[in-house]
Amino acid sequence: MNTSSGRAKRISLDALRDSGHAVVVTGASGGIGLAVANRLYDDGWHVVATDLDLARLRDVFGERADIPGMALAAIDVTDHAAVDALAASLRERGGVAGLVNVAGLLQDAMPLLDMDDAMQRRVWEVNYFGAQHCLRAFAPLMTQAGAGAVVNITSINELRPLPLHAYSPTKVALGALTQLAAGELGASGIRVNSVAPGFTLTPIFEDKLATGKRSASAIEAHSALGRLVGTDEIAAAVSFLMCDQSSAITGVSLPVDAGWLVSSHWMNFRELARAGAA
Repeated sequence: MNTSSGRAKRISLDALRDSGHAVVVTGASGGIGLAVANRLYDDGWHVVATDLDLARLRDVFGERADIPGMALAAIDVTDHAAVDALAASLRERGGVAGLVNVAGLLQDAMPLLDMDDAMQRRVWEVNYFGAQHCLRAFAPLMTQAGAGAVVNITSINELRPLPLHAYSPTKVALGALTQLAAGELGASGIRVNSVAPGFTLTPIFEDKLATGKRSASAIEAHSALGRLVGTDEIAAAVSFLMCDQSSAITGVSLPVDAGWLVSSHWMNFRELARAGAA
């Protein structure tokens, strides 16, 4: 819709939130997904939190599993018919103005030549095609609402590939999808951005620290802020991109990595020690 001046009319996302439009969060039983769903609920959104296992969702959400404004749904993002059915049901129940694609599969680091084709395909089905189909299913509901916001959870792997030969390419592809969708859907009032978490203290990552697969001290030494990232910090970035404070921001990738991307290269220049570094 255009005004008489020819400028696109801006519809308040905050107003859609306050009128009862929902935001869908996939992968909501994991560390980042759970933090995002809870933060958006605290922001006043009606949240539809989805993941594979309803019992697991009810367990991690605790008392919030049964409160108004928080709906839990067992959905596999690779089951496109199930995703479409959820979209159809939400169309009848007040509409959707937001989507946060968190659902994803991780993988162990391994040599490229040892990669299993079936595992690679499964990672792509969840991380890329699942997110793509959710966007395609819920974007029409945002168009119907007149505005919307999509946040794809990518990774620092989107910006600097690490030795995860299935996971990294899916995050690069999801970052490209973010830009493509932002360019196409902007005319419908839909903003599409990505948040790229760094080494974040999720339960899965904490297990890797406990088993010695990752080193907290090494990561901290390579990070500008000298620390890891909390799931609440990822949720805060998503919250910003899901409100009117970011109303002119679309097609961007926002790293939330405690400065790992900008400082890790300093370790290659021993004669230029960073200020304050040991």
